[in-house]
Amino acid sequence: MKHLTKFISMIILASVAGGMWGCAGSQYQKGVKNYEPEDVVAAVRELKPLADRGDAAAQFNLGSLYYQGFGVRQDYPEAIRWFRKAAEQFYPYALVTLGTIYAEGVQEVVAKDYPQALMWFIFAAAGGDREALQLRDNLAVKMTPSQIVAAQKMAREFKPEDAFTRLYAALKPLAEKGNAEAQLKIGLMHYNGQGAAQNYREALEWFKKAGQLGNPLAQANVACMYEKGEGVSQNFTDAAVWYLKAAQGGNAPAQFTLGSLYEDGIGVKQDEVQALMWFNLAAAQGITKARVARDRISVWLTPAQINEAQRLAREFKVVEK
Repeated sequence: MKHLTKFISMIILASVAGGMWGCAGSQYQKGVKNYEPEDVVAAVRELKPLADRGDAAAQFNLGSLYYQGFGVRQDYPEAIRWFRKAAEQFYPYALVTLGTIYAEGVQEVVAKDYPQALMWFIFAAAGGDREALQLRDNLAVKMTPSQIVAAQKMAREFKPEDAFTRLYAALKPLAEKGNAEAQLKIGLMHYNGQGAAQNYREALEWFKKAGQLGNPLAQANVACMYEKGEGVSQNFTDAAVWYLKAAQGGNAPAQFTLGSLYEDGIGVKQDEVQALMWFNLAAAQGITKARVARDRISVWLTPAQINEAQRLAREFKVVEK
């Protein structure tokens, strides 16, 4: 495994020197063998969340540490698992590393597998990696025609797991435990059909869960779906209720929309003073349409109405989660 060890060491050093792990210090410039254990442990701690979220560079570097046993117990299967996650995103270093692992084998862990090794080298070479090009050609010389055909077939049929699918799998447990941010993202993935089948009703349920925990963006999404009739029967009254929640939470687009509902009396009793208040608040957050609406509606309101709307806007306080 001499090529692999040298290669991984070089990549880890390059990554740390570049500040990827958020660490800096002269000891990182001296090579892997001079790492202080506590520094490597910190690196593992910082890499893991990034790797779990699908960062290919973090996945590769975490695999490198598992492979060499730096900061963690040496674990070849775990290392290969992380290498593969990065390789499935066509991360060049991971592609070459996996190719090398399967070309040389790992005693009592991974048997030599020339077709699989060639497949990873093919992908890396296609990305312009010169080392991979040489490794690909050197390995092909050792292979039988049937092995080469097998590698080519594997490369043609290879389908990496979609990044959104991985993200959905990582977020779902958090969402089920009541994490509002994860619930919002799961809802968006169902709404857009990314990482999960497009399902407005499912999206609405996740938005509601996050909205009930006080997430303003989720609340605005629930309101919008009621307004459009997506995943639920169109209901302007319910839309207004959710827009109010989002607006009170400081969501500027929701504040503008709520102002429009009050101006036109849709889902709420018509109230131009309330409309102007919400237009003022949205305009203060940079919503251009709100500034236009504020100026338009002010033309026919009385000075007393304008002063009341301005007073309400001044006294407004964002409802915290």
